[in-house]
Amino acid sequence: MKVICEERTDREIPESMIISQSDDGWHPLKDPNYVEWWYFDLTNIDGSLVRGQFYIIGDVSRPNKVKTGVRASLVKPDLTEVLIDKKFPYSSFRSSTEVCDVEIGGNYLKGDLSHYRLHVEDGGKALDLEFDSEITGFKGRACFGDVRRYMIWVVPQPRSRVRGTFRTEEETLDVEGVGYRDHNWSNISPIKCVSYWDWGRIYANEFTVIFANIVATRRFENAEVKPLMVYDSRGLIFLTTEAKKWTLTKSDVKFDLHRRMECPERYSLKAQDKDLFLDIDLGVERVFQEIDLIADYNPLVRLFTRTFVADPFAISLLSVGSGRLDFSGQQNALTCTAIHEFVNNRRQRSLV
Repeated sequence: MKVICEERTDREIPESMIISQSDDGWHPLKDPNYVEWWYFDLTNIDGSLVRGQFYIIGDVSRPNKVKTGVRASLVKPDLTEVLIDKKFPYSSFRSSTEVCDVEIGGNYLKGDLSHYRLHVEDGGKALDLEFDSEITGFKGRACFGDVRRYMIWVVPQPRSRVRGTFRTEEETLDVEGVGYRDHNWSNISPIKCVSYWDWGRIYANEFTVIFANIVATRRFENAEVKPLMVYDSRGLIFLTTEAKKWTLTKSDVKFDLHRRMECPERYSLKAQDKDLFLDIDLGVERVFQEIDLIADYNPLVRLFTRTFVADPFAISLLSVGSGRLDFSGQQNALTCTAIHEFVNNRRQRSLV
């Protein structure tokens, strides 16, 4: 079986990857593997960061099997983390299929590709943000085996200006910085189809780099899905889904006893094509929002899954570094900040 993903390289967003309002709406599926989430993050001017998701999981024709909820983290400059993590029944979920208008309990995310508002609350904690787009987004698709089994990635806001507040019982913190928002849905079983993936967004001066490196399981011949997008302040300057055009290398890999997996401490991203050369080195500064992806399973199912199928775990990372971007005869030195994630469905597998 093979992974089907169009391979191409462009200097503008091709028609097949242009997003519409409905791409950011709800895509309910009557499928036990259905999962959909709306993601957001930002780096604050004071060095703190915010990251979160609205999500729904499960066959929508079987309401008792559906899980939905919201999650948001504030990581302060001193590395302390304030977490909101609320789960709700399917009856608490409401969304439009035409535009982004999601409500889960008293939480919501609403917008029109150029501007979004979100609210997340839990008791004495509340997050309120507004995102104003700076550049145009894109969408991508990968199919596993045939076109009926797929993953969709929509990025309405590769880069945006963000303002708002994060309120706790002790204080109200102003939030202002640069942010990102995307939207994903699929009807595949990630733990059966995907071995691991790295995803991230890098903000470097006026440049924006968005990447994903998804590595399939042996059932799908360990195929790689590797989209990479590079923007300047005006818009897209480079897009490729050709695996040979760029690399993501991990180093200083150490086994972490708490997470029971190998974790890199450094990342290197390199790309080259005609008049473009990109070289970025990142060092991990913080690890946060760690998630055992099958923690909510029935204990016996969880034990069977860990023993015979997969042992999935996700971590979020803040990294900083430097690099170089040569484009159209101009050389640009880069100072980089990245929020990225590493999802490892095969924790026993070595990264190197």
